[in-house]
Amino acid sequence: MHKPLPGARMDRRVALQNLVLAVAAAVVTSCDNIDNFEVDVGAKATIPAGTVLDELLGVLAFNEFQSINLTQELDNQGVTKDDVDSVRMISLSLVIDGPAGANFDFLESLAFYAETEGQPKVLVAELDPVPKGQTSLDLVVSGAELKPYVVAPSMKLTTTTKGKRPPEETMVTAAAVLDVDVTVPGC
Repeated sequence: MHKPLPGARMDRRVALQNLVLAVAAAVVTSCDNIDNFEVDVGAKATIPAGTVLDELLGVLAFNEFQSINLTQELDNQGVTKDDVDSVRMISLSLVIDGPAGANFDFLESLAFYAETEGQPKVLVAELDPVPKGQTSLDLVVSGAELKPYVVAPSMKLTTTTKGKRPPEETMVTAAAVLDVDVTVPGC
């Protein structure tokens, strides 16, 4: 009968230990990835054309941002609001849908805020100054913690702007992406 050499036995042990460490590292790394998911939130606004009497813009009214409830999205991910550890906006962009040739030159600056009952209004994204000639804008996100707003019954995103109304009625689409970090049992 063939007897394994002592060195071969040691090599198998080292290989087994390395395999166990690799599997453990993969499990830990995969937990980092499975407890976060992204939620897309979109809205549209129509900005009336400026008139001689009414040129100041004031706010951009995105109706879909007036009542954001992520309960369904959380349900789709198999989690509840109690499982939420953290929420942060990772991007917010605006795109002109029309008319053809329109751009954001009517804006000097803009800011988006998260609001909900019982919480202070918090800055989530801004752009100051707005670059000239652009038909799309990527705002600078603040990194603010949004968990208290997301777990509330309803959150809204509001705007403040500096600028004038555009020369023609202008349609704008906003797209926000939220990173939601949740508790996953066993991770």
